Amino acid sequence: MLKAYADEHVPLAITRGLRIRGMDVTSVTELGRQGTDDEVLPEQATNEKRLMLTCDADFLRRASVLDSENREFAPIVFWPQQERSIGHVIRAVVQLAATLAYEDAVSRVFFV
Repeated sequence: MLKAYADEHVPLAITRGLRIRGMDVTSVTELGRQGTDDEVLPEQATNEKRLMLTCDADFLRRASVLDSENREFAPIVFWPQQERSIGHVIRAVVQLAATLAYEDAVSRVFFV
């Protein structure tokens, strides 16, 4: 199963739910890195070969810039804030993490 890096906007309930299901999840909040620039977080996720979990549209803009520069970036799993239940997000992320190889997911954005 792929590992993940949750940005500061990801509810703790999602992070906990993913861990209960056996996923290795690192959280910006738990690391005390709130407010870290959105350019730095995907780099860290890339370096650690983790999915970048977010409901922050700034990450979509960052992915677009990196893609236009032909630069590789960590797979981004995005969902609209307030539009998905916690259970929906957990199930979708687990399914992606269990079925994808990191190399096949790099530089892609997955909408759940």
